[in-house]
Amino acid sequence: MPLHSPRRALAGLAGLLVACSGQISDPTGDPPPGTAPRCDVASVPEGPIRRLTRDQFDRTVRDLLGDTTAPARAFPPDDDTEGFHVGGIASNLFVEQEAMVAETLAEVASAEIVAESGCDLGVAACRDGWLMEFAQRAYRRPPSEEDLDRLRTVFDVGATEEGVQTGVRLVVQTVLMSASFLYHSEVAPDGAEAGDVVLIEDFALASRLSYFLWASMPDDALLEAAASGRLRDRDGLLTEARRMLESPKAQDGFRSFTTQWLRVDQIDRIEKDDSVHPDFDNATARDLRLSLEAFLDEVWESGDGRLLYTADFGYVNARLAPIFGLDPADFGEELERTALDPEQRSGLLTHPGLLALNSKANQSDPIHRAKFVRERMLCQHLPSPPDDLTVVAPDPAPGLTTRERFAEHSDNPACQGCHTLLDPLGFGFEHYDAIGAWRDTEEGTAVDASGRMNGTDDFDGDFYGAVELADQMIESQQVRSCVAQQLFRFALQRVETTSDACSMNAIEEATEDGTLELQELMLSIVGSDAFRFMQVQE
Repeated sequence: MPLHSPRRALAGLAGLLVACSGQISDPTGDPPPGTAPRCDVASVPEGPIRRLTRDQFDRTVRDLLGDTTAPARAFPPDDDTEGFHVGGIASNLFVEQEAMVAETLAEVASAEIVAESGCDLGVAACRDGWLMEFAQRAYRRPPSEEDLDRLRTVFDVGATEEGVQTGVRLVVQTVLMSASFLYHSEVAPDGAEAGDVVLIEDFALASRLSYFLWASMPDDALLEAAASGRLRDRDGLLTEARRMLESPKAQDGFRSFTTQWLRVDQIDRIEKDDSVHPDFDNATARDLRLSLEAFLDEVWESGDGRLLYTADFGYVNARLAPIFGLDPADFGEELERTALDPEQRSGLLTHPGLLALNSKANQSDPIHRAKFVRERMLCQHLPSPPDDLTVVAPDPAPGLTTRERFAEHSDNPACQGCHTLLDPLGFGFEHYDAIGAWRDTEEGTAVDASGRMNGTDDFDGDFYGAVELADQMIESQQVRSCVAQQLFRFALQRVETTSDACSMNAIEEATEDGTLELQELMLSIVGSDAFRFMQVQE
């Protein structure tokens, strides 16, 4: 029975794999086949209330205070939306930990602010000038008179009791703990009613743009563009976006995106069975992460997103060389850009960091490797197994290959639905062991890396090995559209809905010529109705 393929504009929603049935169905609310989606702004969905994520907090205090200690790593984990971090409502634990971080940051920053102020902060005019500038940068908007009155009071109390530096410290601490700093403020304009769709307020749009492209706060130029009203015009907004994409900070934004999309930050925590992989340790895991980050940095610098699937180069040092099939004697401690065997390596699908991340401690794992491709690169969703099904990966058995051990999933009726979609795809990665190293044999038997892709819009069929799969994937419009969808989710910090159909169609047009120009794709998101408008909430 053929799998139903939904319209591409909502592939991320339409690729729902329902209840392990092995079939892909349309999302609830998707227009009937042949029905055009509504293409008016009134269909833009409302946005959630969002706190700064841990990554956004760290980058913001870096740009605001010059702090590079990444203090938000101590905060509770962010909420998760289809793999992307979202700051939820602050818990009591978050408030407690953030207060301690704010106190520490303020202690360090206050001395630097006093030393670099250029005037006597004990004088009212100097104090007020600094308060205005600091509050505007920290709040990402002009402070109100009420804001300034509160901060003057805090400053004066501290300065009177213990001196100017204490006044500065208390102001910084107060600002870092305020809702105006911690939350993305998208307030409805005066007169707007619940349900109305309106342009996002100028400074809120500046923040939305900055946290998408830079994963951090707006700079002075962007705040000035917001103040002048230039962001209200689509062309003006895109002009600012192009300027920002030329900044080195744009690499920070892309790294934040890829870290969440590909789970790069989890590679550091990979552990392997010492009895099977005795040379794999924490340093190896760290270098695999750094290798993947260096690769992704080069992809960003090139602007060519096709390299995500087609690149035949990687970053290797002596520790990683054996995993990449190279001689460690040819390398030192530092990672070097290195040409790789194009028969064995091709971009993300074959990077040892991702292969090791999606493996067991003592064996390869075709199921999780296939699941990673389905969810992260095809924007399909695999539900959890039935509650009454106990899932246990088969232990390595002497004389049996991974393909033979996992055959039980295909034979078990309770597993057949999902594993019809997983096993044939995952077996195509069998040339790579649990740490991502190439192997020609397993248990004395030649590796069989024949695989089959099903359940896609445009490239179902047989393939042999991950390199051939990568070649097929980059020519797939569904794969390129999925990159667009993942960027959209990162930019808006939410999953696309049926109301976003027209915006998604326009965004995906940037990939329909077969290219995957990353900056053009980001600009298409910035210029979309979904990015520029909001629906007023209660």
